[in-house]
Amino acid sequence: MCGIVGIVGLGGTPVDLGVLQRMNDLQAHRGPDGEGFLVAWRHAERFAHARLAHTAQWDRRAPVQVALGHRRLAILDLSERGLQPMSMGDTGVWIAFNGEIYNHRELRAELEARGGEFTTRTDTEVLLQAYVRWGDDCLAHVDGMFAFAIWDGARGQLFCARDRLGIKPFYYATPPGHLLFASEIKALLAFPGLDAGPDDAAVHGFLIHGNCDYGERTAFRNVRALPAAHSLTVDLATSRSGTRRYWALTPGPTNGTRDQDHVRHLRELLLSTTRRHLISDVRVGSCLSGGLDSSAVVSLIGKIWHEQPEAATAIGDSFYTFTSSYADPEFDERRYALAAAQAIGATPHLVFPSAADFWEVFPRLAWHQDMPFGEMSYYAQWRVMRAAREAGVKVLLDGQGGDEVFGGYAKFRYAYLMSLLRSGRLARFTRELGATLLQRDRYVLDLRRGYRYLPQRLRQAFGVDALLQRILRTDWDRALSDESTPATRWWRYASRGATGARTGTIMQRMQVDDIVVDTLPQLLRMEDRSSMAFSLEARVPLLDHRVVEYGVSLPDHLKVHNGWSKFAIRHALQGLAPDVVRWRRTKLGFAAPSRHWLAHELRPQVRELIADPLRSAKYVDQDALRRWYDSPEAGTANTEAYLGLFRVLALEMWIRAFNLS
Repeated sequence: MCGIVGIVGLGGTPVDLGVLQRMNDLQAHRGPDGEGFLVAWRHAERFAHARLAHTAQWDRRAPVQVALGHRRLAILDLSERGLQPMSMGDTGVWIAFNGEIYNHRELRAELEARGGEFTTRTDTEVLLQAYVRWGDDCLAHVDGMFAFAIWDGARGQLFCARDRLGIKPFYYATPPGHLLFASEIKALLAFPGLDAGPDDAAVHGFLIHGNCDYGERTAFRNVRALPAAHSLTVDLATSRSGTRRYWALTPGPTNGTRDQDHVRHLRELLLSTTRRHLISDVRVGSCLSGGLDSSAVVSLIGKIWHEQPEAATAIGDSFYTFTSSYADPEFDERRYALAAAQAIGATPHLVFPSAADFWEVFPRLAWHQDMPFGEMSYYAQWRVMRAAREAGVKVLLDGQGGDEVFGGYAKFRYAYLMSLLRSGRLARFTRELGATLLQRDRYVLDLRRGYRYLPQRLRQAFGVDALLQRILRTDWDRALSDESTPATRWWRYASRGATGARTGTIMQRMQVDDIVVDTLPQLLRMEDRSSMAFSLEARVPLLDHRVVEYGVSLPDHLKVHNGWSKFAIRHALQGLAPDVVRWRRTKLGFAAPSRHWLAHELRPQVRELIADPLRSAKYVDQDALRRWYDSPEAGTANTEAYLGLFRVLALEMWIRAFNLS
C-alpha cells in the first residue's frame, strides 16, 4: 500500500513540479519507505522521460507535461528495486501503483511463459508487464486491491484504474488546463487553481443520513472519486478524458446446487483467498472485534498457520490480534475476541479507547479521514490501528465486507421477510419472524438503529431527528424525500419485489446497493485512512471479488435462516471458529459509548466548542444547538439524537481541519 499523485498539463499547459512535491508530501504517511517522481516532456515529436528522487532534481530542460509522484510502503521485495514510479525497459511505460495484486505469482508465471523477463519480486512489475502485454484489458487478468496510474509515452495516454470493490482510493479533479489525481483528497487541495469548498448537498446528506461517500460524489466541490471497477483514460493529444466500467456485480444463478455444497465451496473459497492475503515480506496481524466477520478471518488464518505454515510465514512466531475494549459491558466484546484468539493460539492485544484521548485526536482524525465521519466507532478502529503500529505489525487483515456480502445487517432480514410476504410464503414468513423475535437482538428489533432506512414519519415518531430537525438550515422534507437517500432506495427495492434472475431477489439488490453505493464505500474510506495514518496496509479478504460474487449469489435462505443472519458463513466456519462466536446473537463491531461520552465525560469540551463561532454556521443554527445541549431535554435524548450531535461536531472539525469557507 502506498500513495500516488499526478498532474497532467492539458493543451500545452506546463506542470508545476513544486505543486506536485507538496501534493506528494501531504501523503508521506502513506509511504514512509521512499518516494519518487516521473516527469515526461515533449522532445523531437515524442515523449522523453526522467525518474527523480525529488522534484528539486529537475533541471528545467523543458516544460513538463505529465508528472507522477509516489510514496512507498514496502511490503513485497523490500529492496530499492521496488521503488516507484517504475518503468519497463525502453517501452516508455511507467506506473505509480497503490495496493496488492494477490494473483501476482500466477500472473508472473503466465507472463514469463510468454517471454516476459522480471528484475524484481514486486507485484508492481507484474501489473506493469500485464499492461504492456494486454493493454487496458489487463484489468480482466488481475485480482486484488489497487489504484494505479500508467503513463504510456508511446501512445501519449494516461491510464488509471481502481479495483472492483473500491478498496483502494483514487480521487481526481479537472481545474482549468489540468487533470490531477491522488490517493487522498488533501493532496489535491494543495493545487492552487482548484476550487474545492464544501459541497452543500453532500454536507446536508451527511448530517441527515450519516454518509458522504456515494459513487463519484465527495464532500468537496469539484473533487470526484473514481468509482470502484472503473478506469480513467486521458489523451494528451486531444485533452480528452473519460471513464469506463470494467466489471459489474451481478447476482448469479445457483443452478439447483445443494445447500451443503454451497457451504463446502464457500469454506474452500475463504481459505483460498485468505492464503493469498497472507503473502507479505513484512509482519502480518489481524483486527479482531469479536464479531463474526473478523473472527472468521482470524480463524481462517489460524487454520493456515497451523496446517500450512509455509503459507503463513509473514505471521512470524506469534500471531497478533488487536481488539478494542471498554469497561462498559454494553460495548465490550473481549469475551468473544479472546475466545477466537485463544482457539488458535494467537497473542491478543487489547486497547482501551477513552473519551479524553478521542477529543485529543479528534482534529487529527478529521484531517486524515478527508471527509466527515458519522460515528465514534471509527475512533475505536483508529486506536486498533495505532496499537498494531506500536506492536511492529505492518499488514493487518480485517473482516470488512462480511455484513454486506453474507447478509449481516438488520435491513437484509427485513428484506427477506418482505420477500417472503410478497411471494405468499406465509408459513415461512411466520417462522422467520418468530425466530427473529425470539433472539431478542436489539440490533435487529430496535428500529431506530436503522434510522437511515426509515420513512420520514417513522423517523419523526421514533424521535430520531429530535436535534437535527430544529438546528439544520435546510429544507427538511425535501432532504428526506430525495431520490438518492438510503430510505428511498430501500423502499423502492422492497416495493418492486423480484423482477427476474438478472436483477436478483430483493435482498440481493439491496446487497449490491450496499456494496456499490451506500455502506461499503464509506467503511472502506475509514479503513484506508485509519490504517494509512499509521503507515499500515489493511487487507480485506472477505472482499476478494470472487468471494463477493459467490456470497451475494447465495440463496436468501443461506443468508437469513431461522432468525440467524449470515447463515452460510456460520456453517462454513464449523470446526474453525469457537461456537460461542459462531452462534453469537448480538452485533456490535468496533462500537463506542458515544452517547455517554457526549452527554457526560466530554460535556465541557463540547460546550466550549459550540460556544465559539461555528465554521459550520451555514448549515447549523448555533443558537438552537446551544439551547438544546443545555436543556433538560438533552439529558433524556436518545442515542440517535446524540449521533446527530456528533455529526455536527464532525462536520465542524472537518471544516476547521481543511480551513474551508
